[in-house]
Amino acid sequence: MEDRLLEELAARRCEAEKMGGAERLQKVRAAGKLPVRERLDILFDPGSFDEMGLLARSNYPGLEHRTPADGVITGCGAIEGRRVFVMADDPSVLAGTRGRVAEEKLMRLRSLAVRERLPLVMLNEAGAARVQETNGAYSAGLGGGFAQHFELSGVVPQISVHMGASFGGPSFVGSMCDFVAMVKDTGFMGMSGPPIVKVGIGVDHTFDEIGGPDMAMRATGQIDYLGADEAEALRAVRRYLSYLPSSCHERPPATPARAALCETEQGAASLRKLVPQGHRQAYSMHRLLQLVVDEDSLFELHSAYGRNLITALARIDGQPVGLVANNPSQRAGVLDEKAAIKARRFIDICDAFHIPLAFFCDTPGFLVGPEIEKQRMVSLCGRLMMSLISASVPKIQIVVRKAVGMAYIAMCGRACRPNAIVAWPTAFFDVMGPEAGVMLAHEKDILAAADPVARKQEILAEFEIAASAYATAGLGLIDDVIAPEETRQLISRTIRRAANSSSLGFKRRIEP
Repeated sequence: MEDRLLEELAARRCEAEKMGGAERLQKVRAAGKLPVRERLDILFDPGSFDEMGLLARSNYPGLEHRTPADGVITGCGAIEGRRVFVMADDPSVLAGTRGRVAEEKLMRLRSLAVRERLPLVMLNEAGAARVQETNGAYSAGLGGGFAQHFELSGVVPQISVHMGASFGGPSFVGSMCDFVAMVKDTGFMGMSGPPIVKVGIGVDHTFDEIGGPDMAMRATGQIDYLGADEAEALRAVRRYLSYLPSSCHERPPATPARAALCETEQGAASLRKLVPQGHRQAYSMHRLLQLVVDEDSLFELHSAYGRNLITALARIDGQPVGLVANNPSQRAGVLDEKAAIKARRFIDICDAFHIPLAFFCDTPGFLVGPEIEKQRMVSLCGRLMMSLISASVPKIQIVVRKAVGMAYIAMCGRACRPNAIVAWPTAFFDVMGPEAGVMLAHEKDILAAADPVARKQEILAEFEIAASAYATAGLGLIDDVIAPEETRQLISRTIRRAANSSSLGFKRRIEP
């Protein structure tokens, strides 16, 4: 081959790798962001990225020389040695707007992810579609990628990181993903930005008010993780994928087991003392989980949304496990609409990728009243129950303290067919809270007593005996009453015993 041909190839590659040019890259840095290729250096193992579509450019007249890679980087790299596809918007090229050639690149990448059964990561910072190339009748052809994301759902992990403005399409795609991260101060997730909102409804709003981190993390729960900066958000992607298989056709990756804090004499003592016998006293469920799982393996998702329920990935004896736990330090661990939405989505993802589930129950019930009914709580509870009952992965319920009414069932109670169901000595079971039950059933008796307060306490004591973990075990309605320090071993043994519960290749669509 002639040298001039190779020289031309090298020159074209070099030009494309400059992205939007030095001046625009400087603007990216000035905004507190990293150029897209530096983001990929953080995401992937060193030297592992193979780019696809580097020489692509817009074919729209006048844009050919202004759109290296047509503003989106696509390819495949390695994370801890496992191959992962990526598509990353380049904000230095026409503000990250997506043209028709870029869409062709993305369509091809998604089709390869389905065929080769590899995870797909999207680093979003696109100012929606490129107007020059998609206006008028061309707009009728937009959106073909949504069907591909539907085909990917439940088959391979889909990850979306919102690095900057992600208007319309990129946000819609993010809502279809299994893990959604955002970068603090620069990330955005929403239908449209302030200029379009101003035109549409005539009101001025800031980016943060519409779809900034606080809105997406706390109010709507549309993101799972908020990174303090880009590097932290990208490291979170690496960590999240470490718990998941590359596709539903594989088991989750096990790692060498780390010792748990509860396996030490001091840790076991801390676990035994952690939960107060008083039903109204709060304690740290986060601490409880940290004591039980492999040390430093707890990775919480949706930490600021529905804080009365904890959802987290962790490892027990090196095996990935999904944790769903009531949080008594937030609203007493009551289940509300946010908790139901959060739990259902997490359960569906774990089930799709064969991650066993452990439920730590300590809830006084569902939130009641007209306001919660306006949130369609009955329907949300029904959908949660459907996800729970249909989940084929090993399911373990540990009743730590309160197991009240339908909320107990929604925490994988007996009706949801758990593979193991046990209680700590501090547990009690009832159709409603003890005080409410006593007053409903014995109000006349209490009011007629010479000492109503003493009579109420007497009946409460009788109720607590009838609702205790030992009474429940005596009726054969739970498998056992265990000491707190036995919890980890029970979960580990149940996971091993029930490993064949979840069939490889089972494809479960994951709803937003």
